[in-house]
Amino acid sequence: MKYSVLLAAAALFGAVGLAAADPKPDLQPNLPNPDEPVEIRVTTGDANKEIKAKVGEIIVVELESYAADNYYAWSETPGRSDSVLELEKKDQQVRDFAIGVVRAGDKSTFRYLVKAAGKAELTFGCGRPWEQDKPPVSTFSVKIVAEAADAKDTTDAKADAKAASKTYEMTRDDNGKTLKVKVGDVIQIKLKSNRTTGYSWALTGKTDAKVLKSGEVEYKVDEHPTGMVGVGGNDFCLFTALAPGKTEIALGYARPWEKDKEPAQAFKLIVEVEAAAVAPASDAKAADTKAAPAAAKEVRLNDGDNGKTVKVAVDGTVTLTLESNPTTGFSWIGVDKADKDILKLERNDYKEKDHPAGMLGVGGRNTIVYRALKKGKAKIELTYMQPWEPDSKFNTNYSVTVEVE
Repeated sequence: MKYSVLLAAAALFGAVGLAAADPKPDLQPNLPNPDEPVEIRVTTGDANKEIKAKVGEIIVVELESYAADNYYAWSETPGRSDSVLELEKKDQQVRDFAIGVVRAGDKSTFRYLVKAAGKAELTFGCGRPWEQDKPPVSTFSVKIVAEAADAKDTTDAKADAKAASKTYEMTRDDNGKTLKVKVGDVIQIKLKSNRTTGYSWALTGKTDAKVLKSGEVEYKVDEHPTGMVGVGGNDFCLFTALAPGKTEIALGYARPWEKDKEPAQAFKLIVEVEAAAVAPASDAKAADTKAAPAAAKEVRLNDGDNGKTVKVAVDGTVTLTLESNPTTGFSWIGVDKADKDILKLERNDYKEKDHPAGMLGVGGRNTIVYRALKKGKAKIELTYMQPWEPDSKFNTNYSVTVEVE
């Protein structure tokens, strides 16, 4: 009875409805891929650190905010060295991953290309976009040290691939249509939105992740006079064609915490992907493509990698970084249940997120590290739950299959 009252009270104060986390196919494990640049992920736990990178690599900065409740979002502050780092994309997304009875946060993602060797500092402030005259409620900074890239002739191949691909820009007028694209093409869907109302566009159907890679939703507010409140904008949803096939993109315009309500608006697009024309490879390149990439020494996973299968080398590590909030009584159970002959649990640490002094109910992240002992296959199965409520409908299951090579 006590916990029912607490849950009901949380709901009255605008707590986000609880739901199981949906796997997000756009987040890929950190496996080596000769066709894609190396991505280095930076989170709030890396504040004030020095991050080393090489020219051609990608720096992905992921910062948590709480736009679902009070419209706070992260933005970059001036001072970045444009000669070293180039901002490629900024995404803003309300996560569909509830933690106990607390609000679900937004994730602001900034993607930078390392252009040249040198040093650069990235600084960010968290606040309401229309309150630019006020100091941010939180700040974050990290130093980037960029080194020259290894001697590797990949520039021409990437340039050819980029030139061959096309970008298709779709709008509300394309609702219900069928679009034919080729592997490597990009689909950008632009839909009117107004985040100040709590509404945003998000996937509602199951797009085939083998056919289309779905990116996070980027929100851009319309131009407006300083101080104007309630300004709307557009949500931009990006998809990349990965392989031949047919699938559907289904989007809904809704408030993330209103799980039982139908979206206020809906958008659907049927996508047919055809094989891209492939130029004959030289003997050297053909030989390279036959060799399978080596298993990774380090694999990093997060909430969006639920249900995936990853490969790791013997004596390599698998690191899970999962959202958690012990103040709600919820915790990740089953951390030590993986096959101990294949995977050894090295550590399970919890770190609270940065927050203003005196704030209560702040969540954080569990960092769980396993070391691969020998070749084989093992499954990591975890449940986010209150130990005294093993059958609760609010529990969240998370699993990853690990193949050790």
